[in-house]
Amino acid sequence: MTKIEICNHALLKIGADTIASLDINSNTDEGVVYSAKLCNTFFNQALEEVLRTHKWNSAMKRATLSRLLDAPAFKFKYQYQLPTDCIRVVNLYDTPEAYDDRSEWVVEGNLILCDYEAVYLSYVSKVEDVNTLDAFLTQAIVQNLAIKLSVPMQLDTAMQNNLIQEYDSIILPQARSVDTLENKYWEMEESDFLLSRQHESPII
Repeated sequence: MTKIEICNHALLKIGADTIASLDINSNTDEGVVYSAKLCNTFFNQALEEVLRTHKWNSAMKRATLSRLLDAPAFKFKYQYQLPTDCIRVVNLYDTPEAYDDRSEWVVEGNLILCDYEAVYLSYVSKVEDVNTLDAFLTQAIVQNLAIKLSVPMQLDTAMQNNLIQEYDSIILPQARSVDTLENKYWEMEESDFLLSRQHESPII
């Protein structure tokens, strides 16, 4: 679906006027202009909220990060700039083999702090072309946008509550389930037992 189609599906779910463009100056109909105005207001928020709820296959990216010159004030040795389209960090590795050795890292603002001298990042991105998103993920975005539009457009909190219930209990779980089943790779952290064998004393 295109951005306009996502907006129209959300508008139809709440019984509002559909749009042909997000440009509020392209139409004189008051209802259509109001629909476009609110879709412009809520679309990006609805998209980013859904993208942060899961490691969606159709929004995943990988990147090698460049280390910044300034070091963190304490605890960690290095800091790296996150990609501008990063919505959610999934994991961080110090080798391209993507072995998870359970080293610590934290996200602070648009930086990631760690002790890795090299960083390989797996993350959920903010997709510019929503046409590339999975159909079930798109359905979740439609529903979340409809939730946000329901009260300002229809002044109907009961409708909003029903949309929220459908989103939480049916649409989002189904989208996550289908998305997860398309992965054969299961990432597992190293166990304490195996790590202990690499040290002189056991890890407690």
